[in-house]
Amino acid sequence: MPEPASHSPPAELHLAAILQSSDHAIVSKTIDGIITSWNPAAEKMFGYSAAEAVGSPISIIVPPQRCDDELELLARLRRGESSHQVETTRVARDGHELVVSLTAAPIRDASGSVIGATAIMRDITSQRMSLNDLRMERDRLRITLASIGDAVIVTDARGFIDFVNPVAARLTGWSTEEAKGKPLESVFCIINETTRQRVESPAARAMSEGVIVGLANHTLLVSRDGAEVAIDDSAAPIRDDSGKVLGVVLVFRDVTAMRAIDSFRERLSAIIESSDDAIIGKDLTGRITSWNRGAERIFGYSQQEALGRPITMLIPPERLGEETEILRRIRAGERVDHFETVRIGKDRRKVDVSLTISPIRDSEGSVVGASKIARDITGKKESERELARTHQQLKEHVLHLDQLVAARTTDLTESVLDLETFASSLSHDLRAPLRTVYGLAASLKEDHGTQLNAEANDLLGRILESCEGLSQLVDTVLSYMRIRNEHVRLESISLDAILHDIVTQYPHLQEARPELQIERPLLNVMGSRGLITQMVVNLISNAVKFVSPGTRPKVRLWTERRNGKVRLWIEDNGIGVSAEDQRKIFQLFSRADAAEAYEGSGVGLALVQRAARRLGGGLGIDPAAGGGSRFWIEFTPADPEPSQL
Repeated sequence: MPEPASHSPPAELHLAAILQSSDHAIVSKTIDGIITSWNPAAEKMFGYSAAEAVGSPISIIVPPQRCDDELELLARLRRGESSHQVETTRVARDGHELVVSLTAAPIRDASGSVIGATAIMRDITSQRMSLNDLRMERDRLRITLASIGDAVIVTDARGFIDFVNPVAARLTGWSTEEAKGKPLESVFCIINETTRQRVESPAARAMSEGVIVGLANHTLLVSRDGAEVAIDDSAAPIRDDSGKVLGVVLVFRDVTAMRAIDSFRERLSAIIESSDDAIIGKDLTGRITSWNRGAERIFGYSQQEALGRPITMLIPPERLGEETEILRRIRAGERVDHFETVRIGKDRRKVDVSLTISPIRDSEGSVVGASKIARDITGKKESERELARTHQQLKEHVLHLDQLVAARTTDLTESVLDLETFASSLSHDLRAPLRTVYGLAASLKEDHGTQLNAEANDLLGRILESCEGLSQLVDTVLSYMRIRNEHVRLESISLDAILHDIVTQYPHLQEARPELQIERPLLNVMGSRGLITQMVVNLISNAVKFVSPGTRPKVRLWTERRNGKVRLWIEDNGIGVSAEDQRKIFQLFSRADAAEAYEGSGVGLALVQRAARRLGGGLGIDPAAGGGSRFWIEFTPADPEPSQL
């Protein structure tokens, strides 16, 4: 009889169907690791048929480096523990490794004892490879963003910072670690350079509108420490495959240097256009490449008329050789400075110019052209020509004056000599009559004075006084004339000795009884004893004579070194000399207005000045403090200064 058909429980049939249809490899094994079941998915995953696998050790699918892990897993299963979704590797029949997600659980009998285990394995090799590729791509992207020269900030969909590259960290002052997770506006703070108002980040528009947004001009980034940097940037949305915005990438750069260059170029362009000088560019063939308003004004050609034309249109034919030499020097990299020449304008008018020409180089340093600055010096040249004409006329006039002065000097010298000869002769001739008149008047007074009335005696006295005064004048004039012609032998003179003799021997000083203050020792000087005595006597006599009535004369004398000379100072408390009179009192027969009430001839100071000049010195006057005068005579010192010893 045939055996009755077996009827499996519905639950077992359902489980068997699941095992057969599952995409996951489902493998059973004993607690010693011997395979007891092997579903179709396991056959497909590992390449072993069920017949080949069942009864074999589980180690046939375990890589050698994972054997210890498998032993540890079996030990845990024996203890009744489960393992959930452990990522590990297994090996297929053909030797290639698979990455699997493993879930293992113990199998128990009716009494609850562990009699085996079941493992469910899901092949995640492609998933893991995709994840690794994604991670590698992400790492490459981060490395790329960290390596580029622009600053980069990446945000998530909420506008919170996810990444900051080193350039952005340097410009903002926030590192990636510090900035990560912070709102973009707290790290990326930008303001308008002109208004100083905060500017909305372009990232907000890029995220809300889903378009690339750039910054306006004149935007400044304010860093964490308050430093301001001019920037230029753009923001672009980050989308997934479906177009959903996942975040924003913000790219910006420091354009401070570029702004400075642009500003410099603008200023330079403005300077060139506003310059009164002609600033012209040309290439190495001599063709004009740039032409400013100064060139238009000086030469008359508009920019449109000049550009592209040869520079020789400005050069007179007779000076064309200059351009050849200039181009030769420019090609050699030389500069031509302040070369004065002549150029011609559109109206054929000649223009005197001063040229400064410099080579223009490209980025590699090669000379590609020249920059020429031409300054109109027509007015200067005309002034120079006028100055030359005036100079020539002046030379001729000076020559004429020299001849005229020489002739007049000769005439004057002859007149002076004639005058001096006449004065000398007159003085000599007056001596004899004066002596006669004086002798007769003296005899008359002596012999008949008792017989004459008082009026006659008074007249005789006045005659005698006039004769004495006239005799003194004659002697003084003769002394003045002799100083000019007589030989003077210079020797060392003691001013102390001369002052001693004057004070003790001259009766006029004895009569006046002045208060004398001599600050000894007086310095020794080179001179003639007779001349120096005559000079000092004249000045001291004036000092004691020209005082206000009832005033006792005070005279102070001292010496000092000044500019390599010795000055003898004679200070008095007299009536003084006005500034106007100081210019004339040293002239012959000239007296100060205030001295008209006092006797005098106007010869004394002229004699002192002539004597001082004969001795190689000079004579002068300064007002004294509190009134009076301070006369000084300048001499050559007889003794060297102490510092020269």
